[in-house]
Amino acid sequence: QVRGDLRASMIDGAAFGGMVGFGETYIAAFALAVGLGEMSAALVSSAPLIAGGLMQLASPMAVRVLRSHQRWVVICAFAQALTFVPLVVAALRGSINAVTLMAVVSVYWGAGLATGPAWNTWIGTLVPRPIRSRYFANRTRVSQASVFLGFLIGGALLQSQAAVGRSLIAFAILFGMAGMCRVISAWMLMRHSEPVPLPQNMRSISWGKIFHHLRASSGGKLL
Repeated sequence: QVRGDLRASMIDGAAFGGMVGFGETYIAAFALAVGLGEMSAALVSSAPLIAGGLMQLASPMAVRVLRSHQRWVVICAFAQALTFVPLVVAALRGSINAVTLMAVVSVYWGAGLATGPAWNTWIGTLVPRPIRSRYFANRTRVSQASVFLGFLIGGALLQSQAAVGRSLIAFAILFGMAGMCRVISAWMLMRHSEPVPLPQNMRSISWGKIFHHLRASSGGKLL
């Protein structure tokens, strides 16, 4: 079971990296390609991150309601994959307004960042402590290699298609590939086990205790 979980998580990391390389890195360029202008491209790259931060705050409540870290992570992963559907449609149509693009990208970032706290807690119960540092180092290498490969393939595709006036078709292909990568990632997350759906000692912590921890701990002092 442990080997299966580790293998599935490695594939998840690679597929997630592919999504970032093929899709996320080219959203601002897509905004420029459909004529939304530099200001809209800048806002699309920054403002939707607020939605991600807010969704992270909602994650603990969602985990309690679903009584499972895995369910929340998988739901968010599939939701993030679906955000590429309107981007593919917009690329094929050749137009999208700034408000719609901002909304789609906000859902993308919200669903993506919302998985963070729950995934961190969940994966910690699956990876044995003795191999944890080495495993996550290798997983990060694989994920970043996928990002880089997707970025290179995407750039080459856009360059070749722009030369013949088909850059928007290239964006549709890239966003489709990014969505499929996230679907594969979500499927791998479904194949993980979940030996501890909710920790026995899960509890709410007051803001006072949080600030005390930040002042007292080495990590808190660094922040």
